[in-house]
Formats: sequence, structure tokens, C-alpha cells
Amino acid sequence: MPTIRTLLLLLLLVLFNRSLSQSRVIDSLQKIIDDGRNDTEHNKALNAIATEYTRTDMAKAKAFLYRSIYLAEQLKNPVLLSYAYSQMVSVQNNTGKKDSAQYYLQLLKNLAATNVPDNVKANYNLAAGLFYKKQGNYKAALPFMINSLNDYIAADKKNSQVGLRTSIAGQYLNIGNTYMDMGEYKNALQYHLQGLKIFEEIDNKRGISFCNQSISSDFLNLGQYNEALPYNAKSLALKKELNDKRGVVISTAQYGSIYKGLGDYEKAIAYFNEALQSFHELKLVPDEAKTDVELGKVYVLKKETQKASKYFETAKTIAQQLKDSTLLIAVDAEKIAMQTTISLQKNDEQKLMTNLQTSIEMQDKNKEISSYQYLADYYANKKEFDKALEYTNKLHQMADSVQGKDLQVEIKKLEEQYNFEKKEKEIALLKKDQQLSVANLQREKSFQYGVIIFLAMAILIGFLVVNRYRVMQRAGRLIEMERMRNNIARDLHDDIGSTLTSINILSKVALQQEENGDTMMGANMQKIKDRSSAIMESMSDIVWAINPQNDTFEQMIFRMKEFTAEILEPLNINYTFKETGNFSAIKLDIKKRKDFYLLFKEAINNAAKYSCCKNLTVQIEQDADSLHLKITDDGTGFNEKVVKTGNGLINMRERAAAMGGEININSEAGKGTNIKLVVPIT
Repeated sequence: MPTIRTLLLLLLLVLFNRSLSQSRVIDSLQKIIDDGRNDTEHNKALNAIATEYTRTDMAKAKAFLYRSIYLAEQLKNPVLLSYAYSQMVSVQNNTGKKDSAQYYLQLLKNLAATNVPDNVKANYNLAAGLFYKKQGNYKAALPFMINSLNDYIAADKKNSQVGLRTSIAGQYLNIGNTYMDMGEYKNALQYHLQGLKIFEEIDNKRGISFCNQSISSDFLNLGQYNEALPYNAKSLALKKELNDKRGVVISTAQYGSIYKGLGDYEKAIAYFNEALQSFHELKLVPDEAKTDVELGKVYVLKKETQKASKYFETAKTIAQQLKDSTLLIAVDAEKIAMQTTISLQKNDEQKLMTNLQTSIEMQDKNKEISSYQYLADYYANKKEFDKALEYTNKLHQMADSVQGKDLQVEIKKLEEQYNFEKKEKEIALLKKDQQLSVANLQREKSFQYGVIIFLAMAILIGFLVVNRYRVMQRAGRLIEMERMRNNIARDLHDDIGSTLTSINILSKVALQQEENGDTMMGANMQKIKDRSSAIMESMSDIVWAINPQNDTFEQMIFRMKEFTAEILEPLNINYTFKETGNFSAIKLDIKKRKDFYLLFKEAINNAAKYSCCKNLTVQIEQDADSLHLKITDDGTGFNEKVVKTGNGLINMRERAAAMGGEININSEAGKGTNIKLVVPIT
């Protein structure tokens, strides 16, 4: 029991993968169509999805072709329009709409007659050939097909492409099928093998399946039923893999014909009935009628004439609905041939002669042979033995030319020659594979050596890079320390040095004033006090800036708050300090931290000394990559254009530039001052 379940599961997986393969193609094409771009790619997708549906759903194929024709007309693209027309001819023909097929064929003919690319004319020749072949008019079909093949070959010589190679192989297949229907099996097999060769070269599984089907038909018509079986089996397997429903049912019907030839009538009936049901579901009406005829023939061989008549009548009704005169004549011939008594109708002879004449005109040698057989039997039943002998002789002559032993030997040689060439190619490919394997091994060894050398070089380069990085880091630190020392020295020289000098001078003046009893001594002593306080403050700022414990911006905010309180509270200025962001993770380098703090001090000092403000707001914000400082007061304000170049304005701008930031100072007399600073976080 577990084994059966396993087999069922495997079967379901195989079927699922087949359907999934086609559904993926259809889904990807449907996605392009749903985008609704109404461009060339959209038009190509409509044609391609229609092709997919011709194997499974003719109604959907027609619907997409209508849309493709409309869009190609809007885009004025004759090539895509010709593809849509040619497909529509085939779809209408296969569904029994002969008049509609002729209508689109005429449109395609008119299009090909204008100044259009060569492949439009090739598409017309292809469509016309298939149309006349489907009608059984092989004589009319063959020139169109050969012209189409030549067109594709010429185009491929100019610019070889897989699409053109596919079209060439397809035309070899179509021409071979036409020769097969005409009873010229040697020519048929030559073209079928040529098509199969190209399809195998480009690995086109659908084309390979079609060629195997046709080769099977070649042997079937020659009466070599055992030789036909393996080719039909190969074809059916590929069609199932591709989920080609129409192809599968055609191969199924072919099994019916093969087993009819082998005399296994029960198997033949089973296959024909299965095919008949599928043709009906797919609405392939002409194929349904032909299968009815084949079932009728099997029942004739079984001598069950009542059942045979039923299928012949059904086929005749369909032929009348399709207005297919060729099929109608063939059905009448089968019905007449089934009769074995003298109670034949007077017009039966005329029907058989019409069937013969039609076969000759259309160069359908298979039907011509059948017609000779029917006429021979007809005249034998009427006891007109001279005429019966005449048509019997014609039957043997035609059969010898179509199915003779010499021809069968030649066909067998063609098959063997093809298989021999195929094996030689396979051997050549194996030799090339061996040579490639040796070359690949050599390349792999060279690659391994190269990888080892590369890794060694990479390690060496990595060592040098790391070492250089360390040296550069050390040098950078030394340079930074040297720069910091220079800054400290400059600050000490500029700020403290100048202040100490002024204290020294003031001290000397105070001493002289004391000796002279000058009243200015107290004022000078006050200046000494102020200067020394400034020195202490400046020293405090320098020490704070270089202390590593104050690296975080959070520490700077604490100091800024302390300074703000020290300056503004004694002056009774109300102030607000607002912070937005996570400042504990922000670290500024020494120079930037110092410049930021001193710029802030300058702004607060200016507000305290000159603005006469009552309220002041400090706002610090952090975003992804920068710090924002805003200082706003409600003081008297100033006009920057007329104010003296003091009050630290120039100094503030220089410090902002040194930090790589931007500063905006907006102030008007009587409207207060607004300072905005933006500094990048690095």
C-alpha cells in the first residue's frame, strides 16, 4: 500500500510540474499585459500568450489575438500585425471556421502586398500554406510553404537568430507534412529529419515532439507500424512534459491509427474514443470529424457496419456544418466502400469518381490509393470485372510507387543515415567534452596556484596596509597633539599674555599714583582685579577644553548652563535652556568643542552687555548628522550694517566657519536678536 501511495504522489508531482512550467510562462506574459503599456513589448506578449493557449484553450487564444490585432494596428507595426493575422488564420481553421480563416488570410495577403519587411511576406506564405494544407489542397499549399522556407533561410543568412532558426525548422516540418499527405514519403522524411536536426540543435522540445510525431506518421502511412510506435511514444512524452493538450490528443489519435494497422482493433477504438472526447472538449471540430471517420473504418474492419455507419454519419454532419467539401466527399467514399451488395445507389459511382478526381487534383496520393480500392471493390460488386481489374492495377501501381519495397529501403537508409550522423555528433561532442574536461582541470590548477599567490599577496598587502595605517594614526595623533599645543600656546599668548601685560602696566601706574597720591589708583586696582578674573576664566576654559573627561557634548551643556546662570542671573535676565536629543553619545574633537563653547559664550556675553533684554532662550537640538544652536533675546537689537565691527560678531562667524558650520544672525533695532548655528556632527 505505501508503494502505491508513493507512486501516486510522484505522478501528481510530475503533472504539477508540467502544468507549473506552462503556467509560469503564461503568468509572466500576463504580467506584461496587465501593465497596460500598449507598446511593442505588450503587443509581443499578446501574440506569445495566444500561441501558448492554442495548445490548451482556443477561445482564450482568439481573445488575445483580437487584442493583439487592435494594438498592432494602433502601433502601425506590420510585423506584429502579420504574426497576429497568421495565428488567427490557424486558430479559425483549426476550429472549423473556414470563412473566418479566409477573411484573415486575405487581410494578411493585402498587408504583405504593401511596402513591408520581408518577414511579413514570409508570415503570409506560411499562413497560406497551412490554410490550404488544412483544406486538403496540397498542390496549392506546397509553393507557399517553400517560398516561406526560402524567406526564412535568406533572413537567417543576413542575421542568424534562434527565432529564425525555429521558423526554418518549423517550415521543414510543415513541408514534410505536406509531402506526407501527398504520399511522397521519401521527401516527407527528408524534410522531417532536417527539421528535427535543427530543433535538436536549438533544444526546442516542442519542435522535437512535432517532428517525432510526423516521422511516426511517415512510417504509419508506409504500413511500418512497429517502426511508427517509438517515434509516437517520444512525441507523446515530450508533449505531456510541455502540457501541450492539443499535441497530446493528436498523439493519442495516432496510437489509434497504429493499432488499427497492427490489427489490434480494441486498442485502436480505445485510443480513438479518448482522442474524440478531447477534440470535443478543445473544440477542434475538424479533428473531431476525422476521428469519427477513423472509428468508422475500424468498425468496418470489425464488420460492425451499423456502428461504422453511425460514425460516418456524424462525420458527414460535421463536414456539412463546416462546409468542408473535401471531407464530405471522403466520408461518402467510405460509406459507399462499406456496402458489399449490388443494392448500390446510382450516384455512388459518381461520388467515388469525384473523390478520385479531388485526390488527383490535390495530389493526395493516399486518398488516390483509397479511391482506386473503393472503385475496384465497387465494380467487383457490380460484376464489372474489367473495370474492377483496371482500378486494381492502378491501385497496385500507385501503391508500389508510394509504399513499394524500394521506397521503404530508401526511407530506412535515410533514417539510419540520420541516426549515424547523430551518433557521430554525439561522439564528437564527447571528445570535445573530454578535451574541455582536461582544459578545465588545467585551468583549475592554474586558478588554484593563482589563488594561492593572490592570497599571499593579499596577506602581504594587508600587513603593509595595517602597518601604514598604524603609522598614519600615530603620525595623526602627533600632528593633532602638536596642533593642540600650538593652539594652547597661541591662546595663552593672545589671551593670558596680553592680560598679564596690561596687569603689569596697571600695577606700575597704580604704584606711581600711590606715590603721587593720585585718586585714580582705586580705578586702576579695579582694572587689575578684572584682568586677573579674565585670566582665570580663560585658563579655566582652556583646561576644561583639553580635559578628556569633558569629551561628550552632554558635559559641554552642563558648562554652558553654568556660564549662562553666572552671566544672566546677576542681571535679572530671565532665561530658558531647552534640549532635544541624545547628547551623551555625541563627541566633538577638542578644536570644535572649544570653538562651539567660545561662540556660545560670545553670544551670551553680547546679549548680557548690549541687548538690554528681559528674556533669553537657548535651544539645542540634534538631528541625524548635525547640531542646532538657537539663541533668542527680546532686547534692543542692532543693525549689523551700521554697528561697529566689534561685539565679537566677526569672531563668531570665523569660529562657525572653522567648525564647518553655518551661522545666521538676524537682528533689527527694537526687535531683539536671533542667532542660529548649525554644526555637522563628525
